[in-house]
Amino acid sequence: MNITQIRNATIVVKYANKKFLIDPMLAEKGTYATFPETIRQDLFNPLVSLPTSIDNILDGVDGVIVTHLHLDHFDDVAKNVLPKNIKMFVQNEADAKEVKSSGFKNVEVLQQDTVFEGIQLVKTNGEHGRGEELLNLMGDVCGLVFKHPSEKVLYVAGDTVWYDA
Repeated sequence: MNITQIRNATIVVKYANKKFLIDPMLAEKGTYATFPETIRQDLFNPLVSLPTSIDNILDGVDGVIVTHLHLDHFDDVAKNVLPKNIKMFVQNEADAKEVKSSGFKNVEVLQQDTVFEGIQLVKTNGEHGRGEELLNLMGDVCGLVFKHPSEKVLYVAGDTVWYDA
């Protein structure tokens, strides 16, 4: 297992000889407007440059996981540079419909028993903040657990706070 944080929520996970790109935000530093009503609302996004080229990030990717569709998890650059036939995993049917509308042809909704190339991907729920008003505004989010006999179990939380569930 190897985990490389690219920036913010974007990570590359090499697990059981497969390479996953999770929550790809691939635009150049400062491409997007600020996120209002946040601690860093004076800064344009992304906040930092990519540590390597997009080609290096995408090289050998077997699957892409999008935990939710906020810009900092799946941006326009990712939509344009990812191959349209790459395996895409999303949290629900609404996100699948949106990703398909961007031209992606191989989109699957994560379940409790999703298996990809022998790797079990278990969707976990999340809460993107605290309080009903904020949760309604932020929408659904997920994380996931990776399982394979040759690896330790890996939990990727996604955008969630610690909560009872």
